[in-house]
Amino acid sequence: MFACQLDDHVALRLMSLTDAEESSAVVTRNLAHLAPWMPWATAEGASPEGQRAFLTSALAGWSRCERLESWLTYDGAIIGAVGLPAIHRAEQWAEAGYWIDRDYEGRGYVTAGVRALERIVFVDLGLERIQICQDAANARSRAIPERLGYTLEGVLRRHTVSGAEGRHADHSIYGLLRPEWEARVALEG
Repeated sequence: MFACQLDDHVALRLMSLTDAEESSAVVTRNLAHLAPWMPWATAEGASPEGQRAFLTSALAGWSRCERLESWLTYDGAIIGAVGLPAIHRAEQWAEAGYWIDRDYEGRGYVTAGVRALERIVFVDLGLERIQICQDAANARSRAIPERLGYTLEGVLRRHTVSGAEGRHADHSIYGLLRPEWEARVALEG
């Protein structure tokens, strides 16, 4: 089973079907926080049945090495998710995605989780690129790749349907290449 300890309290761990009730409670509690940005953040998606369907799909993707979905946990309790919803081995790239409980925002937990994913992408999987895409209006989400030195490669206008209400939104694309990551890691020591 995949697990990665980020500090004394925070970890990433592989999702499991047994997490449906707990993840349902966290997502339900955060619907107003997530719904503006996440199309899946609906009462149906947050329900235990909706979470079971998502978890079944995530685990099937993991078994095919097409995705790595992990919970962000604090002392074992789910506080969000940080993962690779798309791994393209043939093309040598992966996409990262994340969300966090509003009560845990601003503490650097998602940034630490994305750093752990970078190591997985570049070292464990041997890929050449990681990208992060999101609603261009989501400033908090955009701050993470910017903080980590990703390059804003473009904004696709009205490219995605964002949020639970399904509004058309601009889609920002940030990328980090293996040599850029290696240089940053060398500078950080």
